[in-house]
Amino acid sequence: MPLDAVPSEELLAPTRRSWHLLAAHVVAEERFRRVGHSGLEPTPQGFQTSADEPVGVEVDLDQLLVRTAHQVTGRPVTTIGDAQAWVLGEVGPPLWGEQPGLHDPPATVAAETPLPIDPGAAGWLGSWLSLGHQVLSQLVADPVSTDAGAPTLWPEHFDVGIELLAGDRRASYGVSPGDDTLPAPYAYVVPWAADRMVSGDSRWNDPVLRGASVTAGALVADPDSEATLLAWFRARRDALLHPPS
Repeated sequence: MPLDAVPSEELLAPTRRSWHLLAAHVVAEERFRRVGHSGLEPTPQGFQTSADEPVGVEVDLDQLLVRTAHQVTGRPVTTIGDAQAWVLGEVGPPLWGEQPGLHDPPATVAAETPLPIDPGAAGWLGSWLSLGHQVLSQLVADPVSTDAGAPTLWPEHFDVGIELLAGDRRASYGVSPGDDTLPAPYAYVVPWAADRMVSGDSRWNDPVLRGASVTAGALVADPDSEATLLAWFRARRDALLHPPS
């Protein structure tokens, strides 16, 4: 299926920021306190702690859902303080950033900070992150995709990412809803060893990231966005496996 047209930045940017704050300061924190891990997973309309856990938290468009073994309750998203108080029972900086190897969560904001979410933009973001999760799962399943982790929605950068291959072939692969570096939603491959990128090889097109990127907008008109994105990731993985001589 083709990817829907990317919403305007006017709608996308505040929705992305609100979701990022909810992911980092509420949803990931709830999971970290409960199981000691902050990784999340996308859903078609948002993201959640883990579908495999009977207890958890989910963001569904502009709603917060709390799931227990017996029921699911919902609450509209208003401010970061209200979301923290309802889910965590307190307001303040999250603790999950203390995990070894993880970057710090986004800076703490005032409890009264509003979290504007446009449902249409949120629905598109959910589809984009879910598409990325599906494609990266297929990439990991390839026999040549060794030393891989599980695709995860990481709350610090708020993107779905994995790492593949070993040694100087290792690289980060992911799908981002956009950020301060590249505002438009994009997919990326960033080799850990920059010298693996061969000069003149068009597969490595992004000097800012020191790797490769493709925008979601470039996939909008494609009749099979999933297959095209998977082929794009595979081409760069294969370039690391078999660089031109």
